Amino acid sequence: MLARKCHYPLQSDASCYVEITIEPCCTIEIAVPKKSQCIRSKLALIHFTPNEQCILLECYAADSIGPKSVQLDLSYGDALELCQMIDEVQEEHERLMSDLCY
Repeated sequence: MLARKCHYPLQSDASCYVEITIEPCCTIEIAVPKKSQCIRSKLALIHFTPNEQCILLECYAADSIGPKSVQLDLSYGDALELCQMIDEVQEEHERLMSDLCY
């Protein structure tokens, strides 16, 4: 199991990209270098909310400084691709945990 990486343009600013890394241990790192934003969280703490023009990706995390959140607007296609990638990672994680129990 390897980490999966992807990057997508933001709908509000096509010159600004979000870099996403999904770790096999079901964590996600979301970085927007142009805005100096970075957050690391559990996959269970991200939410996708559709609106008229895009999908809003919301991610929450708590670190040593305190709670953090990031909200990003992705295209429908990019959000669907990210959801599929997250599902695959979670399924692989569940299979691995199941195999380790036997």
